[in-house]
Amino acid sequence: MKKLATTYLSRRRRAALCQQAVAMAALLGGLPALHAAELSWSGFATAGYAVSDRSYRYERYVDRSGSFERDSLAGVQLVAELAPRWSATVQATLAPSVSNDQRWDARLQWAFLSYRLSNDTLLRAGKLRMPMYLFSENMQVGASYAVMHLPTEVYSTAPTNDYTGLAFSRNWALAAGELGLEAYAGRTSLTARAQPGASSAGELHTRSGGVVLAYRNEDDVWRMGWQRARIRVDGMGQGSAPAAGTQGGSDIAPGVPQGGDSDGIDTRVALLGADLHFDGDWRVLGEYAWRHAPHAVTPKNSQGAYLTLLRPVGKWTPYVTLARLLSDRAARIAEGTRGGVDDQRSLALGAAYSLSPSSKFKLEWMHVQIGTSSSLIDHGMGTAVVQHQGLNLLSASYSVVF
Repeated sequence: MKKLATTYLSRRRRAALCQQAVAMAALLGGLPALHAAELSWSGFATAGYAVSDRSYRYERYVDRSGSFERDSLAGVQLVAELAPRWSATVQATLAPSVSNDQRWDARLQWAFLSYRLSNDTLLRAGKLRMPMYLFSENMQVGASYAVMHLPTEVYSTAPTNDYTGLAFSRNWALAAGELGLEAYAGRTSLTARAQPGASSAGELHTRSGGVVLAYRNEDDVWRMGWQRARIRVDGMGQGSAPAAGTQGGSDIAPGVPQGGDSDGIDTRVALLGADLHFDGDWRVLGEYAWRHAPHAVTPKNSQGAYLTLLRPVGKWTPYVTLARLLSDRAARIAEGTRGGVDDQRSLALGAAYSLSPSSKFKLEWMHVQIGTSSSLIDHGMGTAVVQHQGLNLLSASYSVVF
């Protein structure tokens, strides 16, 4: 981290920081005395390559020609301590576009103000990350976890990963461990991904809110979350679809259900997660996601889950992951052989090597078995739906934080 006193900032820069603090005070009430702000920054980056043994693309990019796009990105984060209880956070990334497979975009991922009511209570307002998963906050920072690729079977479940709105968090110290509660609500508007042959892309609008309860005891974490969202897709041309979930680079879950009334489709998501440590340095990660639109028969009424077992051995951390994604039976019957439903399972074997405390090199082989179909596969216009076959993926990446 590098800290700079505002003594070195221009008058215009100091005035801008003061205006931000005043705006936040007007929203939340009460303006504390401002002190000289301190700035700290950090960066992160991943260069990743993946190749499969199939001609069709999996997770937007990966086929037998290979691709750097699925896992590669770079980002920077700036935190300004405006006053004893006030701070501002901005995070920007350069990554493959959410809406266009042929383009990279610079995007503002986070831009929010924080006000700490007490040591245990925090209010935030602005553009934030939804706290639904175990790795929500650091899902784009590859150097912060051992696995190559956070399992898409779960991490594509929520309709969106980011939102603009409000968040409230509160922690309680217990006799053993700590209990945390986070509630949030906001909106998201994004350009949906247009698939090959589409006449036009559409705009995806989401209004969502949720609550997450987490229990921490030393290194162990238990989480449960509930989210409700209204999802509407406007102006969607034939052949276009929301973007498939990738390594934290996509904000739209694959195949967001279309239709519904003018207010959008009512969608509920429930998630459970655990990160547990055992004797002998064994560690178990697992998450379960349930998604349901109660008034629609859609392939996105589904369940996803994964289980990862890992154990560090010196600088190496080998792991194995089993994952499953399955649309509800009613959706599978309704879709028949047209594709679009999710019915897949995967097995991943990999290892991370710690080059330093802030950098990792990773290797992984993954086998994906497709059942009825998978929304993570790009089916070209007029081509047959991929059914009842497997594909193998080889991946390598280098991740660093600085």
